[in-house]
Amino acid sequence: MKPVRRLRASLLRAGRGAGLLLLSLLSGALACGPPPRKADLIVAVEQEPASLDPRVGSDVAADRAFRLLYRGLFAVGPDFSPQTDLAETWTFEDPQRLRVVLRAGVRFSDGRPLRARDAAFTIRSILRDDPPSFRKGDLDCIEAVEAVDDLTLVFRLKEPRAALLSALNVGILPEGTEAGAFVPVGCGPYRLRSWTRGQWLLFEANPFASPAPSSATLAFKVVPDPVVRALELRRGTVDLVVNDLPPDALARFADLGYRVWRAPGANFAYVGFNCSRPPLNRAEVRRALSLSLDRGAIIRHVLRGYAREAAGLLPPEHWASVPLPPPGRDLAAADALLDESGLPRGRDGVRFRITYKTSDNKISRQIASVVAENLREVGVDCRTQWLEWGTFYGDVKRGDFDAFGLTWVGVTDPDGLRLRYASWAVPPLGFNRGRYANAELDGLLAAGSREMNPDLRRPLYVRAQEILAREVPAAPLWHADAVCVALRDVEGVVLPPDGNFSFLSGVRRRVPAQERSGSSRLP
Repeated sequence: MKPVRRLRASLLRAGRGAGLLLLSLLSGALACGPPPRKADLIVAVEQEPASLDPRVGSDVAADRAFRLLYRGLFAVGPDFSPQTDLAETWTFEDPQRLRVVLRAGVRFSDGRPLRARDAAFTIRSILRDDPPSFRKGDLDCIEAVEAVDDLTLVFRLKEPRAALLSALNVGILPEGTEAGAFVPVGCGPYRLRSWTRGQWLLFEANPFASPAPSSATLAFKVVPDPVVRALELRRGTVDLVVNDLPPDALARFADLGYRVWRAPGANFAYVGFNCSRPPLNRAEVRRALSLSLDRGAIIRHVLRGYAREAAGLLPPEHWASVPLPPPGRDLAAADALLDESGLPRGRDGVRFRITYKTSDNKISRQIASVVAENLREVGVDCRTQWLEWGTFYGDVKRGDFDAFGLTWVGVTDPDGLRLRYASWAVPPLGFNRGRYANAELDGLLAAGSREMNPDLRRPLYVRAQEILAREVPAAPLWHADAVCVALRDVEGVVLPPDGNFSFLSGVRRRVPAQERSGSSRLP
């Protein structure tokens, strides 16, 4: 049996064993009924937010809370184009002057009316680093923002920036909100009732929200361990879990009759290459390595089918995506490219050696093992290195790697390509961790960032994506599905492609008879 087949077989056996263990634990968990409920709807989450200040929190856990507590001037539509939220209308009076009119009658969760000067204050506080904010880079094109009247804002720009509307999704705060001892007040569907660190975040409906959320109270229960999250769901102590269950558990819950929603996701998994290190500094070598990868096998055996192969950073539903097919697997073509590159196999069958770095969680390690086996099939001796997250991420930002595996999340505007692949965007200025450089691409991405007409922008990004598909600074892997698992009495789930939690305001649960009588809920 070939090494890769042995690896797949071992992964399958490991998956079945983990699934049987999980099923046994889940069945035993039903012996005890759930404790009294803390909220009408309870969501299990992996982590609590690092901050509830929308100017500061950059982690996934914070973004999930922000979707309940705040609203921005703009939001992201189904095709990832910006749509109005607190803004009612907007007009670019010229490429460097934007006028925004707010919706009338909107109130913060403490009853104060939303005014233009609240929005101006929020944006100015980011621009003047009070507090220091990761969002400043998205808004640094703003020269000044002025509240003309109670509902009208005028932005003056240093230069045209097509992605500005998408960047104006930051939660708006009341004027004078200070950093530090922060009490969240926003215009979102909920307001915070209490936060027990490391355990619970309890939300109650914002009495001034319109429309009102479907559940009067909602809670995040912090459950760091994925097996325990599954147990909590099986016991009925939580109602749903979103994108926080391992693939094995997803399959088991579907078999057990739980409600499972899945939607095509936008998060982009990839193998990054160090484009400054020979021989990975050559596009034909990177293309060969990409052609050796068996994405389909990883999706089937490791991810249990909860993903789709990707052609590039932007998913097919994105308005600026180009209809390129995923790279596919072609070992003969990969071998030919490496031969033509002057990298023949040695007597030991090895052409050259690289190290692939990844984080030390179970799924990442399984993926790394398959990637290494794939590369060995075309004569690349790939050593895998599994690192604690902080160490791994530090190495990636410093460029201390040959190849690595990561996932991009939350990319909504195609200007994200500029921040990841422009030659100037090497950390800390941007996210070009592979040190890739292409002058033609730089010009296209710079033009795309300035072009205000979407019909003229798209051809620039089509050409840019064609270059990236040919040069392969990062090998596309897949877009992971957005997945929600819930008990049968949960309804109203409509998953957004980027997996954000804004949909929770429309989710509720029907209270079954056995719970009203004090019995445990079953799926």
